[in-house]
Amino acid sequence: MQYFIPDWEDRIDPNFNFDSDFKWIRNSDSYTGRVYAHEIFKKPPYDGILISLGLLNKFRPSNNDAQPSIRGFTDIKQYLRINSNNPLKVMGDCGAFSYVNQDIVPFSVTQVADLYDSLNFDLGISLDHLVVKSIVNENGKKIDLSESQQETRRQLSLENAKAFLNYCRAKRYSFVPIGAAQGLSTRTYIDSVDKLIEMNYNYIALGGLIRYTTAQVDEIVTAIMEDVVSRKHPPIKVHLLGVLRPQLLRKFRRFGITSFDSASYLRKAWLRSSMNYFGPDEKWYSAIRVPYSWNSNIRASAKEHGISLDKLQRLERDAMTALKGFAKSNEDLVSALDAVLEYDTLLFRASEKTDLKERYKQTLQSRIWERCSCEICTDAGIDVLIFRGANRNKRRGFHNVKIFHNLILNQN
Repeated sequence: MQYFIPDWEDRIDPNFNFDSDFKWIRNSDSYTGRVYAHEIFKKPPYDGILISLGLLNKFRPSNNDAQPSIRGFTDIKQYLRINSNNPLKVMGDCGAFSYVNQDIVPFSVTQVADLYDSLNFDLGISLDHLVVKSIVNENGKKIDLSESQQETRRQLSLENAKAFLNYCRAKRYSFVPIGAAQGLSTRTYIDSVDKLIEMNYNYIALGGLIRYTTAQVDEIVTAIMEDVVSRKHPPIKVHLLGVLRPQLLRKFRRFGITSFDSASYLRKAWLRSSMNYFGPDEKWYSAIRVPYSWNSNIRASAKEHGISLDKLQRLERDAMTALKGFAKSNEDLVSALDAVLEYDTLLFRASEKTDLKERYKQTLQSRIWERCSCEICTDAGIDVLIFRGANRNKRRGFHNVKIFHNLILNQN
């Protein structure tokens, strides 16, 4: 089963100085001076990259006759720095979440197909419209959609899929066309897949599943795959859009699911409070928060606590020094925790204090970063466990993806 990671320009500065936090690369040079995960690891921790056309404004040429490009590159693989030594596939998706609240899809089937071909995508998903129960209008008001309106979106996705496949074949485009299946129930998902197979698609992407519970995803995918077998359809490939449910991976593999995409393990590095670092022991650990003292929220909190800027910066330095000292074994655990938690009081999370102390203690006592041999942990050491700015947080995310790919995906 192939794993595609969505690209949202998650890159890091390879020359970042952890001791001084000095940024060698200026913001204006953020693309050329920062690297992707597949440039860091000897073996990429994913099989491909998914690019959403929700970023379409980045691809548009300056005039209608110009070659589409992104950051000046007219080949998506050059932009992503994929070369012959990194045989990663690039899949294009229409980014339906970016226009979910609109009645009309903002671009055409031909625009999408032409863009996939022009930029040298390996695979491209047809133009779909998310089937949702409600949308938010331009005034921020929630509007419920009737079943009839939801069905209209599903039918539009099927009509676009048919036009997309016919256009790609007429143009003899080389990328693999993937038909997007939407649904508002298990029955309608099955019907969408059947219709796409009748159109002669042999690769189908199941969209909109991300909003369902794990049990519902299990039910829908199981029903679809059983229907494909019972109807004696020709073998098809199936991609799960945005869906990663680790507890279902073994079942997905048994069904013959071809691929999926997810940024879950990457994003948990900075979006969760208790599951930030996925250890080589397959357990989750909390990252230790030491935010930058120049952060406006931290300074506002310090002011409310009656803490001067000098003291704020001293508390920050003390926390970082204590953590680095503990990593070098010349600082005891209690002192390190006290220094971190004294600075942490400025984060206004009093209700979490006891829980945080226990979680931080577990992380430090485990010395889990020393038990990981990946390129990130070997280079960053304890800094990979410090929740502090994009260069540390994204490194931790890259590490998580690597461990997931090696220990979870390859075992199921």
